[in-house]
Amino acid sequence: MHVRQKHVYVGVDLHKQHHVAVIINCWQEKLDEIKFENKPSAFSTFLLDIYQHMDDGLTPIFGLEDVGGYGRALAKYLADHEQIVKEVNPALSYAERKSHMTTKKVIAGMQNV
Repeated sequence: MHVRQKHVYVGVDLHKQHHVAVIINCWQEKLDEIKFENKPSAFSTFLLDIYQHMDDGLTPIFGLEDVGGYGRALAKYLADHEQIVKEVNPALSYAERKSHMTTKKVIAGMQNV
């Protein structure tokens, strides 16, 4: 099994009031999209929602594109709960989106994971 097959990838688009997470597998198939409030009390439910999509042996990798600083609390929460968190450079994900016919926002910047 290739190392990429051992993960699901969670791209999170961060906003002031709500965040939107898209979960994909290693073949870039969309598994789910989750919208949740940007407040620490909602983060545990979000993490539980992610783990509902996990088969045995899979590990989530979170990619956060934090342009306005709205994801600091979420990033800290995930790191405190021993999750793999990657910063997604917004310029790279923008360039990646422009090079494809379809828009692939946060996940595009996680290609080197």
